[in-house]
Amino acid sequence: LGFDDERQFAAGVLTRSEDRPELRPRFRGRLMFPIYDAAGHPVGFGGRVLGDGPPPKYLNSADSTIFSKSNLLYALNWAKQAIRKADRLIIVEGYFDVIRLMLAGINEVVAPMGTALTDQQAELIRKYTKNVFLLYDSDQAGLKATFRAGDKLLASGIAAHVISLPEGEDPDTFVAKEGAEGFERAARESVDVFERKIQILDR
Repeated sequence: LGFDDERQFAAGVLTRSEDRPELRPRFRGRLMFPIYDAAGHPVGFGGRVLGDGPPPKYLNSADSTIFSKSNLLYALNWAKQAIRKADRLIIVEGYFDVIRLMLAGINEVVAPMGTALTDQQAELIRKYTKNVFLLYDSDQAGLKATFRAGDKLLASGIAAHVISLPEGEDPDTFVAKEGAEGFERAARESVDVFERKIQILDR
């Protein structure tokens, strides 16, 4: 498309290692997700490995002058008007969860960039709403991520609610089966992040 190797290297779509100086595609063998900033400018990519390709499962663009994953939220460019209209934001873990919810008509949804929620992301969220619903996987890792994100949000003056899913479900599978109606039912039954911590401690 007319982009020379050095420009592609600077953008992080080509890479080289110390032991192999020739340039190689960073995202070879991966399903690609373009990542945009809040204004809708493309700033990087996420790639999910296909089949039994090399780890990690998800790979993002390297940090650069325009791509800083700690300052970005996946799909905020599409979600921001819906967030303001609904005065709420749903945070999920991954790209597929975002896409599944949006396909079901739930548009006020974003995902962190494959990492724990950062202070910068919490401050970005606060520009749009102070009501956040955390919809993470129901496994141990999901609970840990939920509470870490909840603490960040509370520290930024944002109300954090936890949506709990049935055992073994994740947002993708749950919404695929139950649709927007099932999601809204689960959202109505959400609890404050402190209440959820107490429930877990009780258990």
